[in-house]
Amino acid sequence: MIGLAINKDKSSFIVSNYVNHGRVNTIKRVCGFNCIALPIKYLGTPIFKGRKRNQIFEEIFTIFQKKIVNWNSNFLSFGGRLVLIKSVLNSIPIFIFHTLHPSEPICRRLERMINKFFWGYKNNSSCIYWAF
Repeated sequence: MIGLAINKDKSSFIVSNYVNHGRVNTIKRVCGFNCIALPIKYLGTPIFKGRKRNQIFEEIFTIFQKKIVNWNSNFLSFGGRLVLIKSVLNSIPIFIFHTLHPSEPICRRLERMINKFFWGYKNNSSCIYWAF
């Protein structure tokens, strides 16, 4: 055989809920693929059926939180924090935001996380958000 082979361990298929189990088992037997259910993640983007829910974006909040916690242990100037926000934090959600348009509460929550990091909010300490 010449060329690439299909990796059956990494391949799968999705069927509607209305397809009977006999047909699903036949597809499994013929193709050798597993049947999976939605939601799934494909190339970093969630694929789901139905309304867009806020849980889809929870992974972005987790990534943001991990990075911010690691950076808060360092003594960073405002300029250093601004560079990290512009170069790292703003690039994380770009792809998923192009494929799934986030709701306004999601954007506000991300903005609050970025603002708190920029202005030096740590462990329930008070912080003034200066405007410039």
